[in-house]
Amino acid sequence: MPSPAGWREVPCIECGRFVAGIDFVERCPECLERRKQRAGRLASRAAIVATILVSAWIFWRTPNTALARWYAGIGIGATYFLVRLITKRIAMEVLP
Repeated sequence: MPSPAGWREVPCIECGRFVAGIDFVERCPECLERRKQRAGRLASRAAIVATILVSAWIFWRTPNTALARWYAGIGIGATYFLVRLITKRIAMEVLP
């Protein structure tokens, strides 16, 4: 919901400071950056754990051939990237 034309500053939903250039029910740039950093740390940790689990599963389940190693490397990289991306987006919505 955009702020009315007469209002130059609206309060941040998280810290309560009045900031120009944001709409109602939005965070100020400082709070948004802090939230992105928290979500990024959480996403990184979740992606590392998921990648370790997938790596262990691939190590024990795939045959020892060159083609299987290539597919395993691609799968491990894709696991890290996708888990990090999905977890960060979910964390941005869910974190307090």
